Amino acid sequence: MEQSSSPYESYKKAGKIAAKVLDEAIKLIKPEVKLVEIADFVERKIVELGGKPAFPCNISINERAAHYTPKIGDESVFKEGDYVKLDIGVHVDGYIADVAKTVIVGSGRDDLIRASEDALKEAIKAIEPGVSTSYVGGIIEETIKSYGYKPIINLTGHKLERYRLHTGSVIPNVKTASGEVIKAGDVYAIEPFATNGFGKVVDESEAVIFRYIRDKPLRLRDARIVLQHVKKEYKTLPFAERWLADLMPKLKLYNALRHLVYNQVFHAYFILREKNRGMVSQAEHTVIVTEKGAEVITGK
Repeated sequence: MEQSSSPYESYKKAGKIAAKVLDEAIKLIKPEVKLVEIADFVERKIVELGGKPAFPCNISINERAAHYTPKIGDESVFKEGDYVKLDIGVHVDGYIADVAKTVIVGSGRDDLIRASEDALKEAIKAIEPGVSTSYVGGIIEETIKSYGYKPIINLTGHKLERYRLHTGSVIPNVKTASGEVIKAGDVYAIEPFATNGFGKVVDESEAVIFRYIRDKPLRLRDARIVLQHVKKEYKTLPFAERWLADLMPKLKLYNALRHLVYNQVFHAYFILREKNRGMVSQAEHTVIVTEKGAEVITGK
């Protein structure tokens, strides 16, 4: 693929778009507004500003921590007091910026939200070449616990590469026995999660976000149609079931996606819920590691 600019310029542009869209979308979250209206706004605005969604707009509410995006025909609405985590990804030429923020519908912020926000700020301050990801995780853990809450131990930040949202290298939300050394030029999405619950997430039984993994022979014709479309439009980036609504009737699409997941052609991102159904807050920025520290590309 021909690149229109340098990787750094593409990351910066993606970050600028992500920050702007997040700020605008957060203001639209109000009681009785449909979730799909916010998701559609986010994904449309990203394209209008010159980027593409790096993954479906995630809108995870209350005990749900991640991986929820409105379904086909979704009529659910925001309610007063909901803890809403809005997580947005933008890519320019495959270079990704990932940003998230939590608000309480109708009342803004509280200490649970401040715990994740301050953990993010402290983590960013600590990042520089030579620092261990475990050390950064320890700072996140200490900051969240100082508020009287728990970090979610099985959610992490993640290293970003071109067309790859998760590369295997992570920024944990707790201090770990070992870690990787952060290097200049690395790009990380740092995302502390705080909860008043158990401190761990579990899979729900449903997935509405998927990602292409590999090719395999497929018996089902509809599955082959979906696979061809996804490889062309989204490559290795996550996509929503909702984005495929025009390909075929809903039941056929549902069966095709399940067939692709069963055959390990697609990865299913199951909706993640806090184990004890505690409330969850999330804060996230994307940073480029420089010789001087961490350059935040998705805001201040």
